[in-house]
Amino acid sequence: MSNKNIIFTLLFVFILLCLCFPHNNKYKEIDEFLYGIEKIYYEDLFIKRDIYTVEDLKNYFLERCGKSKEEAFKETLYTFVKDPFLEIREKQVFESNYYKERDVENDIKIKRVDENIYLITFYQISPNMAKKYKEYLTQNIDKNSVIIIDLTNNLGGSLWSAAFFISLFFEPNTYLFSVNFLKKNGIKTQNFYNSADFGGYFVNNLVAVLQDDTTVSAAEVISGVLKKRALIFGDFTFGKPYIQSVFDVGNLTIVYTNAFLNFSLELEPHSKIRPDFYLNPKEIEKKIIIQLVRKLNFFLSNKGG
Repeated sequence: MSNKNIIFTLLFVFILLCLCFPHNNKYKEIDEFLYGIEKIYYEDLFIKRDIYTVEDLKNYFLERCGKSKEEAFKETLYTFVKDPFLEIREKQVFESNYYKERDVENDIKIKRVDENIYLITFYQISPNMAKKYKEYLTQNIDKNSVIIIDLTNNLGGSLWSAAFFISLFFEPNTYLFSVNFLKKNGIKTQNFYNSADFGGYFVNNLVAVLQDDTTVSAAEVISGVLKKRALIFGDFTFGKPYIQSVFDVGNLTIVYTNAFLNFSLELEPHSKIRPDFYLNPKEIEKKIIIQLVRKLNFFLSNKGG
């Protein structure tokens, strides 16, 4: 057979394969996703309930490739991935909603309520806000003043932004908290210490925290760590010791729970943050806390004098 005939034969076989298997060139996305699921499933402990085998997912996807790739792919995801600790999001939507640029006052607002007392109302904890928090707080709050941090109705957000916020109230290199990642081969612990760039700015300030049962997740981290040096007023927090990890595969983001957090070097998930001064729901008001802190500050100032 001449070279020309061989080339034509191979070309014919290639075209025939493409006609018989029209979706072969579209399997990259599902393969990337399956790789991500497989990696999480075999390495981490939490992602194991109601997740079918990789082969089941592949077969289900291939059976439905008469539909558009997007429809078949989404149907596969939502049919088989039902684990309560796992969520699948389109990367573009996830990033635009979660990582978009935010104004600092969407997260926190400062109000001077007395000559020497500042109230920080903390609404949410957005990603990539560390520098903005630092600039906003250090430019608008005097050193050695009294600071009240209102964390009520704060459902949390970015652990990393929370960590940098906390750093402003501790000396550099102070131990803050630990994140314990659950793996099949054991627990991998990451201890967080105060950032040298952020630490120590409000280290001499009297700090009070207001919390309730809607203080959740990363907001609980702020309250839990500040409890080492601040006065905590209000109710017990919600009690959410688990945190999420993010794993990108192709144009999807897998958000899954595989770690727990604590405020000591012991391998124990934190529970609800206990207030130092319990207040019932009717008493959890900023005016009441401001009055209490004002009296406490007056007492300490006179005692010191």
